[in-house]
Amino acid sequence: MQTCLEFAEARLQQRSIKESTFKEYLATLRVLELADVPYETVTLAMLNSRLSRVLTASTRRKHAINLRACLGLPVPCPKAAQKVYALPSLPELHDALERSPYAAWGLVMLYGGLRLGEACARQSLTGNVLMVDRQRKADGTLAAAKTCGPVVLPDWLADEYRAHDFERAPNTVYVGIRRAGRRAGLELRPHMLRHAFATNLVAAGATPEVLRRQMRHHDVAVSLRYYVQTSHEDVVHAVAALAAAARR
Repeated sequence: MQTCLEFAEARLQQRSIKESTFKEYLATLRVLELADVPYETVTLAMLNSRLSRVLTASTRRKHAINLRACLGLPVPCPKAAQKVYALPSLPELHDALERSPYAAWGLVMLYGGLRLGEACARQSLTGNVLMVDRQRKADGTLAAAKTCGPVVLPDWLADEYRAHDFERAPNTVYVGIRRAGRRAGLELRPHMLRHAFATNLVAAGATPEVLRRQMRHHDVAVSLRYYVQTSHEDVVHAVAALAAAARR
């Protein structure tokens, strides 16, 4: 009788996946103590029971996704939770980045919504439209971007983009941006800049379709659910603005 590990190895070898991904999938079976369990005895109730032992929601979700890939079973997968940052104001972020040797990379993330790996690869620029289609991986190799598509940059940033060589190691830029944040008294991370981009775009009056296009998402719900951050103060100001408009 095939064990879960044997079944998963045979199943995954038929797919075109990276070696690191292959190992990560199999590691889930070992972490959840499923590797030596006969595959034919596995039930969804058993898998849910093993997953319930994982206390962190994000880790539990990762293991659920890995089990689907390994075993081909419809394991319920919880939705990803929004990562919420304490976002500084746009001027604060801009000023912190401008003092850094990696200002160009940070500003492309802040005003173009690029991910770190995408900012570390030279993208095609026509006018002020950046065609994002590649990213630099941690090992220095180029790969397709997670999501591709055109991004409109402010004119001044498009001019800066033409003047810079963006071919850098992602880790080098990551460390540089973290240092820029510490010098300015901010807890600054590259992916925070993509959240700030979406949040400030909406605050500037962007429609859902503009947000979706600039974020390069297939569904605007992804942009709104996971990237746009709304505080209680935002709600209070919006209601006050609506009431003021009604009295005019």
